Amino acid sequence: MTRLLRHAPMRALVTGAAGGLGRDIALGLADQGHLVLACDNSAGIAKLGGERGGRIRTMQLDLTEPHADRTLVDGAIELLGGLDALVNNAGVGGPGMLLEHTSDEDLEQVLAVNMIAPARLCRASLPSLRLSGRGRIVNMGSLFANHPQSHGVAYAMSKGALAALTRSLAVEEGPYGTTVNTVSPGYMLTGMHREEAALQASLRGVEVAEQLERVSSAIPMRRHGTGADVAATVAWLLSESAGYVSGQDIPVNGAAAFG
Repeated sequence: MTRLLRHAPMRALVTGAAGGLGRDIALGLADQGHLVLACDNSAGIAKLGGERGGRIRTMQLDLTEPHADRTLVDGAIELLGGLDALVNNAGVGGPGMLLEHTSDEDLEQVLAVNMIAPARLCRASLPSLRLSGRGRIVNMGSLFANHPQSHGVAYAMSKGALAALTRSLAVEEGPYGTTVNTVSPGYMLTGMHREEAALQASLRGVEVAEQLERVSSAIPMRRHGTGADVAATVAWLLSESAGYVSGQDIPVNGAAAFG
């Protein structure tokens, strides 16, 4: 059910929205009455088109392609009538190797998707967000940026860099009324987490189900997170209530870690 907004709907661009957390974020924002352009490199993104009373539009695009940032921002302005918010959710998990076995190509691919593409999208969005006067940028970080696991160095370093981008942009864009924050999910039951669980299970010589149970039992709230948990946090950051929250890394992890 759509919630009544006390202000005009935000026009939001959400990347990596064909599935997982991105899909839940796009649907959650639309449920609150916001207008959303959902982007993904998968053709499956088209399934979201027209959802929630037509409040979701879609675009299939590979963010690592040349000029993809400009194409996507221009598309958002055309399809939504402007741009007030950017949610950089698209990401890849990386090769799942120790650094000594990680190739330059693997490092470059992870950084291209998880760090360079979001930075370019932020840059391309700035004129519209400044014009909005209530601009919002939310970068999707990770628990593993500050609490890395073995065989995940490329992913952890990319998310650490993304958090640094958040803090830098918060300082630069504050005078324009734009807030910039990181949301860092913990152990969420996404496809990416299941792949990580399979890797850790293999390293420990146990079944994937046992590894997932081991993880959930170690979380103080005794469960994995859901897309709804993250979507609600993103929606709050886009609200007027969060207008003075900027430059922060907000964990959504059931008290699995702090800071």
